[in-house]
Formats: sequence, structure tokens, C-alpha cells
Amino acid sequence: MKLLFENWRRFLNEVSYAAAKEILDSKRTLKIIKAYRYDKGQDDTINSWDAPLINTQHRNFKNYLLDAIPMDLTDNQRGTSILWLLKVARENSDTAAELIDGRFFSHVGRASLETFFHHQRFMPRQDLMQIKNMRDLIDMTDAAKEEIDKAQEKKNYLDAPAGTEIFRDDDKWTIAALHNKGAACELGKNTDWCTAAPGLNYFEDYYKEEDPLFYFQNKSNLNKFQFHYGSSQFMDSKDQRLTGESFEVLHDLLTQTEAYNKYEMLRIFDLKRMVKIRLVDKPRYIAPQIDEMRKILNSLEDPYAMANSLAEMATMDHFNIPTYILRWLASEEFYEYTGVARRIVKYHEVVPSNILKDIAENNPQQRTRDMAFNVLQKRKDPSHWDYKPEEV
Repeated sequence: MKLLFENWRRFLNEVSYAAAKEILDSKRTLKIIKAYRYDKGQDDTINSWDAPLINTQHRNFKNYLLDAIPMDLTDNQRGTSILWLLKVARENSDTAAELIDGRFFSHVGRASLETFFHHQRFMPRQDLMQIKNMRDLIDMTDAAKEEIDKAQEKKNYLDAPAGTEIFRDDDKWTIAALHNKGAACELGKNTDWCTAAPGLNYFEDYYKEEDPLFYFQNKSNLNKFQFHYGSSQFMDSKDQRLTGESFEVLHDLLTQTEAYNKYEMLRIFDLKRMVKIRLVDKPRYIAPQIDEMRKILNSLEDPYAMANSLAEMATMDHFNIPTYILRWLASEEFYEYTGVARRIVKYHEVVPSNILKDIAENNPQQRTRDMAFNVLQKRKDPSHWDYKPEEV
């Protein structure tokens, strides 16, 4: 029995995230859904009017559970987190119902699991499977926060100044790029950022010389924020994602510093955002945006590669790119970038025929013209050749 127990513990410590995810589709998980349905008095017979609900309920359960699993853990830790949440849901009908009904606060669970694994030595119980439920985990990690903060405050990161590139430091804001682990830990004190956790190597997972972490501190309330554009992670001190106006204010502050000129990742981020923005299809709105996009594109080290990337974005269904962006990318302004028009033709499903016709008739590359012509022929609609310019 002891050997069996030890083997089970070893499995929990070594289970991969992928293997744990597979269990979410097993009979073991389905039993949780069926128990929930039984408690709700829902009929599971094949001909029951609400039987199809079980698929939706199962999908909700999986999605909310997986949303609570932190990204910034090792593969085994993420796998163990899935098994633990399954155990909690199996033993606690309220947790199961919260997951199925969409009432589960995934961000709270995610933060607590992240704190538990990042600072495990401060936890009175270091085996996650011994923790009874989410409330116990939250209480334990909250109680450990003071000791965690004290330990971080005591540390003196001698290399922090060398890794801190200041772009603004006045009575309102400090804005800096972080270039080493010491800077991330020093400035990240009293935050929940994994990049600031001593003894962990997550900083190296994010950092690139051309794509550093950006640090903000509001001097009036001492609130801290950390942005990483390469992974699109824009976090407050509790490691919760910033969106909407909260993000826009900080991003705008950063663009007003020299960092915007130095790090083209910031300009690429703005350029890609502009491609996705839909404006009223009138010249007074569109022309300034195209001018700004052109300015950013020409400021990049490799505008050709970026133009190709924009063309690829513009022809993906789920981006729903405005027609005037496609028209601009297909224009003579990009003729020297032969791959741009070809990419538009290659992924032609969302490209209006009048743009393809313009490429077929005017592009200087014979191969590109032939590709566009063949696409139009395959559409087999004579009206495609009755070209009527769209009003811009």
C-alpha cells in the first residue's frame, strides 16, 4: 500500500499538462457533470429535451478550469494544478457548479496557484493535493504574502541599476526598460509578477534585447505595472491583465518617451493595431491613418518583412480587415515588395474582386498578375470584371 501511495505521488509530481488535459475528457470528469445534473434534476436520457446541455456544461467546465491554470508555471506544475482542481470539483459540488455555470473566478484561482508554486517554501503545506479546496489555498497564499514580501525586501540586487534603462523619472511617473533579472526583482518587489520571483528563471523566458520588459510606477499612489509587448502581457501589480482605458493610458505614456523610437517592437504593435481598426470609409478618416501607418512602416529596420506580415493579417478571416487596408497594400506603393501582392492573392478568400482585378491588370510582376487572373476566373462570375471603383 505504501509503495502504491508513493507511485501515485510520483505521478502527480510528474504528470504533464497535456496528459492532465486529456483527463478532462475522461469518464472521471463526466461523472462530475452528471452529479451536477442529478443535483439540478436534469434528465440524462437520450430523448430528454435538455440532454444536449451536457455538452455545453462539459465544455464550460473544461474552459473555466483551464482558464484558472497559470501560464507561468512549469509543465508539471500546470498538470498538477489541473488534477488538483479536478479533485476539488469532485469532492465539492459547489466548486463543480461554479465551474459549470461560469461563476468560478478563474483569475483568483490563477493568482493563488501561481503564488503557491512560485513561493512554495513559504507555504505551511507544500503538497497541493493536501489542500482541501480553493478557499483554503487562497487563505494560505494570502497569509504567506507578508513573509514573501519581507523576504523580497531584504534582498539587495546589486546588478539592478545596470539593468534599468530609465526613460522617465519625475514626480508623476517612473518608466523604465528592464534588462536583467536583478532589475526585474528589485523593481518588482511587492508584486505578483513571476519575473520578479527570486530563484525562478521566468525573466529569461520573456526577455529579449529588442523586446524588454517595461516597468511603470505611478508616483502618486505607488501602483506598479509591467508590460511585455512580445507576449502581449500587460499586467498590474497583482498580475492581472490590463485592458481598455487602463492599458491605453500607460501605452500612450510609453509612446511619448524615447523608448518608442528605440524599440521598434512598440511601433510594430501600433501598426498591427491600426490594421485591425475599422474607420468610417471616408477620405478624411482613412488618409491620416494610412499616413501614420506609412510613417511607422518606413521607420522599421525591415519594412519588407513587416509589409508581408500586414498582408498576411489582412487576408485572415478572423481579423476582418477593412477593405481600404487591402487596397493600400495592393497599390503601387508596394510593387517593389513583390511578396505583398502575391500573399494577398494567395489568401484570396476575403479579398474583394475589384482589388484582385487591379492586381491582375496593373501589378508589374507577370506571375502575380497571372495568379490574380486565375483566381478571378475560378470565381466564374462575369460581374467580377465589371470593375466599379469603390468610393474611398
